[in-house]
Amino acid sequence: MIKNLVFDFGNVLIEWNPAKILATFVEDEEDRKCVKAAIFDSGFWAQTDTGQLTLEVAIQAAQTLLDSSYSATVEAIFTHWYETVDVYYQLQEKIFEWAQLGYGIYILSTTSEIFYAVENADLLPMTKVLTGKILSYEVGCAKPDKSIYQKLLAQYALQANQCVFIDDLQVNLDVAKSLGFETILATSEQQNIIAIEELLKKKGYFHRKK
Repeated sequence: MIKNLVFDFGNVLIEWNPAKILATFVEDEEDRKCVKAAIFDSGFWAQTDTGQLTLEVAIQAAQTLLDSSYSATVEAIFTHWYETVDVYYQLQEKIFEWAQLGYGIYILSTTSEIFYAVENADLLPMTKVLTGKILSYEVGCAKPDKSIYQKLLAQYALQANQCVFIDDLQVNLDVAKSLGFETILATSEQQNIIAIEELLKKKGYFHRKK
């Protein structure tokens, strides 16, 4: 039975759309390709997620790959991307309801220190009812590395078969499933709400107790 809900961050609680982000900050298409190469294709962004680089160091590294005229844009994308995307407030409101029913609420995310900027911008109200979280940059490993799921289970004394994990990447869900998690592939905010509600009706601990 399910006692804990484990949420990915990007594309589950808040939209993650690099193309949309780049288009917001960089008007010219050719310029956009250059900026994308420096930020994303270079691997610097991914290294902030694993804690190998701080945001500050990654920004400086990406800036060195471009003309100095791009410097402010590079910094803005690294530090303010979340201002350009949708926030999934309806799902987050449902999370408050599930928490009130007694479900444990967790985040398991491949993310950098930017997570806290998003939280401080009041775009993650669900953190008010968060039972716990594992952020990749803090633990030095990222999904789909099996160890990041094991860190969640160990740190909070959870049983995988009592958890459902919601993520937008099938490869991440496959690893979770191999460890015993129930899984839901995130597709859209409304579909995610429906899928979670349906699962809890079938296997939810607190629904079954009634």
